[in-house]
Formats: sequence, structure tokens, C-alpha cells
Amino acid sequence: MKGDKIPDSDNIARFCRPWQAPEGEIQATAFMLRTGEESLSVNWLEFLKCSNRKNEIREIQRIYSETLSVSVNARIAILNVGEIRNIVRTESPDNRNIEVLHDPIPGGDQSHSGVYNLKQDNEFIAELIVEAIRENHPARYE
Repeated sequence: MKGDKIPDSDNIARFCRPWQAPEGEIQATAFMLRTGEESLSVNWLEFLKCSNRKNEIREIQRIYSETLSVSVNARIAILNVGEIRNIVRTESPDNRNIEVLHDPIPGGDQSHSGVYNLKQDNEFIAELIVEAIRENHPARYE
């Protein structure tokens, strides 16, 4: 439900454009807010209720193919909610407490969620999040 906190045990996927993942290596720029954004757009994997990670990735790829222009070099970063919250809280200078909240799109992607309490141009926080990437997958649905 909109605004629900995603449990620390759960995982999220972040769509990374090709320029954010040169040669398949996801960069901190993939985790920085753009002007006007209040949260970092992600997808809640457990919400999809798939039987395994492979099926979750396929479903996320399908969702992206329907809602985004997905280049062959785009990537998906998989992160654990508790890990990113912990690393940002313990290693950021202001002990930032980020929140990961369910934010479904009405009539659209129901797994859509957001990472909140980030700030514009905060490269240090983005670098911390990059350290917590668990998996890196192609974003294009084949």
C-alpha cells in the first residue's frame, strides 16, 4: 500500500541507464536525484511474488520494457533495503536515515517504490549505495 515501509529484509531494483553503467559497471550517478525528484525510483522485488530471483528479474525487465525506453546497455542494480539503510546511516556524515517506501503508480507499475530522504547532488551518499549493490543484470527484456 502506498507509503508502506519496505522491510529491511526485502530487496529493490534500480534501473540504470547506459551512461550510468559504462561497460556494465554501475556508477554512483545511477543513485543521484535529478532536479525536481523527491525520491529515487526503484521497484520492490518481493512485491512481485515471484518464485525466485530469475523470475523477479524477468518481471522487472518486462515492466521496464513497457514503461521505459530500454537500451541494450541499460542495467538493473539489485540492493537489499536494510543494507543500504545501514551503510548510509552509519557512514554518512549526518547519519542520514533514508526510507524506502512503497509508491505504486495508479493504473500502472504496482511494485514501484521510492528511496526517500536523499538530497540533490549528494554524490557521497550515492557512492555509499553503490557499495551495497548485490547484483547487476541486463535491463533489456529478451
